[in-house]
Amino acid sequence: MDSRASDGSPVSLRVSFPAPGIARLRIGSPDDVSPLPTLSLPEEPLAATRLSDNAVAGGGLTVTLDSEKFDFRVADDHGRVLLSTSTQDMTQKGAMRVEPVEVADTFTATSFRVEPDDHFLGYGEKFCNFDKRGLTITSSNSNAGGATSEAAYKNVPFFLNTRGYGVLFNTTRKLRHDVGEPRLSILSYRVEVDASELDFFVIDGPDPKTVLKRYAELTGFAPVPPLWTFGVWMSRFYFERWDTLLAAAEGYRSHDIPCDVAAPDSYWMYGNRLSDLQWDEDRFPDPAKHLAELRAKGFRTSLWLYPYISEKSPLFEEAHEKGYLCTSPDGAPAIVPTTLPQPCHDEPGFRGVGTLKHVFKHPIAPPGTLIDFTNPDAVAWYQGLLTDRLKEGVAVFKTDFGEDVPDDVQFHDERTGRDVHNIYPLLFQQAVAEATERFTGDFVIWGRSGWAGSQAYPIHWGGDPTTSWQAMSASLKAGLSYGLSGVPFWSHDIGGFAGAPPSAELYTRWAQFGLLSSHSRFHGTTPREPWEFGERATAIVRDFAKLRMRLLPYLHHLATIAHEEGLPVIRALHLEFPDDPGARLIDGQYMLGDALLVCPVFNAAGDVEYYLPRGSRWLDLRVGRWQDGGRWVSEKGLDLADMPLFLREGTMVPLVEPAACTDETDFSTLSLLVTPETSAALTFSLPDGAPVEVAFRRDESGWQARLAGAARIRLLIAGGPDRAAAILSEGDWQAVDARPEEFNLSAYALGKAGGSP
Repeated sequence: MDSRASDGSPVSLRVSFPAPGIARLRIGSPDDVSPLPTLSLPEEPLAATRLSDNAVAGGGLTVTLDSEKFDFRVADDHGRVLLSTSTQDMTQKGAMRVEPVEVADTFTATSFRVEPDDHFLGYGEKFCNFDKRGLTITSSNSNAGGATSEAAYKNVPFFLNTRGYGVLFNTTRKLRHDVGEPRLSILSYRVEVDASELDFFVIDGPDPKTVLKRYAELTGFAPVPPLWTFGVWMSRFYFERWDTLLAAAEGYRSHDIPCDVAAPDSYWMYGNRLSDLQWDEDRFPDPAKHLAELRAKGFRTSLWLYPYISEKSPLFEEAHEKGYLCTSPDGAPAIVPTTLPQPCHDEPGFRGVGTLKHVFKHPIAPPGTLIDFTNPDAVAWYQGLLTDRLKEGVAVFKTDFGEDVPDDVQFHDERTGRDVHNIYPLLFQQAVAEATERFTGDFVIWGRSGWAGSQAYPIHWGGDPTTSWQAMSASLKAGLSYGLSGVPFWSHDIGGFAGAPPSAELYTRWAQFGLLSSHSRFHGTTPREPWEFGERATAIVRDFAKLRMRLLPYLHHLATIAHEEGLPVIRALHLEFPDDPGARLIDGQYMLGDALLVCPVFNAAGDVEYYLPRGSRWLDLRVGRWQDGGRWVSEKGLDLADMPLFLREGTMVPLVEPAACTDETDFSTLSLLVTPETSAALTFSLPDGAPVEVAFRRDESGWQARLAGAARIRLLIAGGPDRAAAILSEGDWQAVDARPEEFNLSAYALGKAGGSP
């Protein structure tokens, strides 16, 4: 369909319908495009029906265009308008505040009408306001240097509107979103792409779960990470030698705190020649021996990676001679500065690098050159280097950085940094994940940066927050935004990464929410082992870590749902309760799956205010008492061990007895935490892929249940007049002998965590 911009220049709007509920709109010229790398489109779009010269329908959607003023709208079959151009945004004198369409040599822009009830969520891992209405958002990856600004390591050119639709921009280029920004206009959402074409998909729901599933159908579903990744990860920016790392690992075992992964992090290599992928033999000799020692204790090992090769590295000359490095316009290897300090482990009494001021008093490591991951030969060469480490016993790699690609860098496939900047981390992560899977069978990384499609390479963590209550809160906002951007597996640095060592209160509160996240890692510039923060913190962290291990079957179940449905493990309340206006914009609490409501505490005083969504009753797992939904609750002065956690009525949570690590977890001994509904059912898969089906019902004669896929399961019936438990054997409908039992609910939830009175 053809129209004109306000200056009279011709503009085309090309429309297609790639799948049910999805309309693709393309504005401008296709000569200069940079489509998403993981985009999956059918060979032929759905059949479209021409309704008139300026209207076309397909896939349950209709797109119309008023060609006189480039006024388009996308509506569903019921006439509900999802998205429309902003053409009425004028001054009193009739001048346009925001143009409906702009096509220039260097950019393409359009503007959407902002409705009174519009709220815009997502955009990647954004640490700013949860609702982006009123903000200017930049979709371009950067080394955010923390968690307290709009800058983000993981931008995703996608938003979810609370009116029941989403928009995905099909580009790797930089975008600017003025989302009803008041200095421009509160009536318009102007979006500008650094390209000659603005290509985007309008994705109908009408519920947010359907939007996310359709988004995943376009950009890829996340694979299920291996079970061991759902255990606890222990890390420190600076484990200076094997003895320090092994002592920390032994500390988790001696303190009876579950843990699965140990990470020496950045300085396993020689710090002044990053990244040569060689162990610093002075501090980390005989790696195969020590990795085997860790593995025998139930720990897998994660190694830090950096996609830049220092000019001081022995690998530099080889990579340069073979053409494996990106180049500057003059043909020389492209240089990027590093922000990492050289090693400082020889300082007397060294206990980590402490504050950022302490970090940067040390000389910065030499600059690096970019590995060209668009060159298949360079990828194969790099993967061979990683295989040498995998052969020694490394289980997973942390893919740090990758946000520093200049626009003018030249790549092997003839693209420039303008196209590759935002997806360079995906190329890096793909190379690493494939190498790891080829040797270990596990397709997994621990990544910092991302773009649309990042979910194809799990797992991601939230960068480098400071050790502050504000950064803890911002980290949760970012994680919820990232989940609403189609990425289901996300973690963060428990305790914060940089700054003065966190207080015991901050560390413990962060651990409570961190251990009930998709994945859990303790990490920072100073020690983050629980016993560093006192006996009370250690006891509380132990209880929450064991709770996490009890939840392993549930977490694995949520991972399977993520793989099949595109839903995040930790969910903004709007995702589960889209019809509850009270839940719509809440960003200080979340659902762990569909069953558990988690309400972190973000202050040392122990004060918390939380919302119980309407449409459900909620069982307070601390005391076993029901509360009605649709209301706010305020609690003051909570004990440090006390974090509100609720079970949603009508849900079921599979549990297992906690062990020191996932390798030792016995999935043949299962329990199921249920509420006394008249009927309920759940199907979940065990880590070996075997499905378990449980259903039960209750009538005048009592409980009946059936079980398939497990020899027996213990039903924990919570929230009734009497706490009860029953053993259910495999078979068809059978009477349940639910005997009142004073089973300790805190064994499955919180209760008296950490020995609180």
